[in-house]
Amino acid sequence: MKTFFSKLMRGIESTRNVLLNLFFLLFIGFFVVTLLNAQPSLPERGILKLELKGALVEQVKRPSFGLSALTNPEAKQVKVHDVVLALENAAKDERILGARLDLSELTSAALPHLQEIRQAIETFKKSGKPVMAYADNLSQAQYYLAATADELYLHPMGNIALQGYSVYRNYIKGALDKLGVDVHVFRAGKYKSAAAPLMQNAMSDAEREADSQWLNTLWDIYKSEVAEMRGIKAERLQEVLDTPAASIKAYDGDLGKLFVAENWVDGLLYPEQADARLQMKTGQADLVDYKSYLMASSGFLPEQPQQADNWIGIITGSGQILSGEQPAGTMGSDTMVELLNTALEDERIKAVVLRLNTPGGSAQASESIRHAVEVLRQHGKPVVVSMGSMAASGGYWIATAADEIWASPATITGSIGVFGIVPNISNSLNKLGIHTDGLGTTKLAGAMRIDKPLTPALAESIQLSINQIYKQFVGHVAKGRDIPLNKVQDLAQGRVWSGRDAKGLGLVDELGNLDDAIKAAARLAHIEASHTPVEVIPPMNVIELMMENILSEVVVSLDLQPSSTLQVFIQAFDMKLQHIFALNDPRGIYALSDIEVVQ
Repeated sequence: MKTFFSKLMRGIESTRNVLLNLFFLLFIGFFVVTLLNAQPSLPERGILKLELKGALVEQVKRPSFGLSALTNPEAKQVKVHDVVLALENAAKDERILGARLDLSELTSAALPHLQEIRQAIETFKKSGKPVMAYADNLSQAQYYLAATADELYLHPMGNIALQGYSVYRNYIKGALDKLGVDVHVFRAGKYKSAAAPLMQNAMSDAEREADSQWLNTLWDIYKSEVAEMRGIKAERLQEVLDTPAASIKAYDGDLGKLFVAENWVDGLLYPEQADARLQMKTGQADLVDYKSYLMASSGFLPEQPQQADNWIGIITGSGQILSGEQPAGTMGSDTMVELLNTALEDERIKAVVLRLNTPGGSAQASESIRHAVEVLRQHGKPVVVSMGSMAASGGYWIATAADEIWASPATITGSIGVFGIVPNISNSLNKLGIHTDGLGTTKLAGAMRIDKPLTPALAESIQLSINQIYKQFVGHVAKGRDIPLNKVQDLAQGRVWSGRDAKGLGLVDELGNLDDAIKAAARLAHIEASHTPVEVIPPMNVIELMMENILSEVVVSLDLQPSSTLQVFIQAFDMKLQHIFALNDPRGIYALSDIEVVQ
């Protein structure tokens, strides 16, 4: 029997080695084939196809590996800069005769990112090349981009799901009470709502007041810009959405007739009919996907700057702010400080643009990054912060050290507040007959255990610490923005502002996009006449750059689309839990906003 099992285990081991080697050879083969086909050729006559699959992002999050990547793969992502770069290059490329927008798989997008791509499309149109959009159906985000086209066509039975912006949260205090879980929340700022779902069962008056202001600002921007692009009135758009039944009834229940009559679209066509209309303007031409176009233009490796100096360093910080080193898609304090130090030590870099797209996170990590920005300025290198869709809480904490802050009118920013959470499950354990007892050498020893009630003295200590960090936050704002402390107190309290409102309040300097921020940095460094933007990224060798490109495509092939509304909800809830579990501030104190806009 012993001999049998010994042979069996050797057989299993041999099989395992064979399978591993086979997998490795297949991977190498895939890698080689990809390299051989990595540089696609371009047709003499082409139409740029903007087929955007996934969520618009500032930074592409690297894929995870292992079994979880198959069962719960990363969502598809579209890097905004890639789309903009493709349009800018294609506008000057004589081989590209027009552009076709295919937005059916664009899953989510913040308004500032949509505005950046819109601006690139407008630049493309100025070259005299036609732009057409077609879709079976359009979400609100998809429709914004589709409206930028010269002509927009919809499937005869298609739908345009305009509904406005909203913010809804799941309040779980009642569930925690039933489970016997006590959650001690310490915060500074009456509008700081990140921990509100743990403390109450409905939206407070303060939350409702603050959220309604910036929500209405975003919706006003969306309506006015769509109205401008489509040549309609924003008031009429609002009226149709506020009275959907009456509006549809006026056209005998035919949505297609409604969309055409209201000039939301130019006509109702089937796909081949829409393509034929575009080629009537461009002549016979082949569709070229924007990713293939970029690859044919530049290959795997980024282009090297042509100038020897006068560089503007571009550093991107995207995602939650956490301590330590973190991968792309998350702002690690050590990672960001290293990039800022690289810009400091490189004499060719004369100024830095820090592109922030973050809800905030660890207060300590935010302070580490803010200090590194301050050091750059102390050494004579101007820093301009460019805010993406969101630069709130810890993101704004960092921005206070910059020479100038630029934001989109629709940027979500501010949220100048601090909170900490200490959960306690002693009541839950007591119900199960589990009791905690013991002793310590001081009154603090073991006091933070989640199975022991929080003492009043410790609770007071934590609140004092929260108040001090909030005071530090407000002080940074007052000093960095040159605003009297008492005025900052009114603007803070954890309240969220739109970029447009923040500009009026002095929390940001100017409204504009990344290019505007780059020009501002050049002005501050006195190199307006001659400067080159250069992306500052963690060091990667050629193989790593190629692998990242290849693996981003692997993620696409593994992606599984949600099959039901319930699955979408579960995935969203799972994502919230992942964000919570990722928080790693050593003191458990956060400058974090919970804002998620539903559209």
